[in-house]
Amino acid sequence: MSLLLAGFTKAQLSMVTIFNTALNSDYDWDNGVQIPNGAVDSINTLFSWGRGVVVVVGIVGVLFCAGKMAVGKFGRSDLAAEGVGGLVWTVLGISLMLIAGPLIMLLLPGATGADI
Repeated sequence: MSLLLAGFTKAQLSMVTIFNTALNSDYDWDNGVQIPNGAVDSINTLFSWGRGVVVVVGIVGVLFCAGKMAVGKFGRSDLAAEGVGGLVWTVLGISLMLIAGPLIMLLLPGATGADI
């Protein structure tokens, strides 16, 4: 136990030394974050794949809700109501997922409207 405590104390001392060092006075604080060349295209490709998956999942969700509504027509009105409620949540979820990709691309530094 004392060995563990000694190691912890040594780690704390080294962290204090790291965080209390003086910074360079000529450091450029206005230097923005730079994304490497070609990274935006890779991210856009990844989001394109993600949008494709979202569309497929959305189609399956809409078909599942339509199936509930069709079965609910044969005397099970509670299942039909559940299908309509599920359809609303499915459409809202699809919309949110499809908007998330372009929104993230727009927030990346150096990204333009043409990248979306």
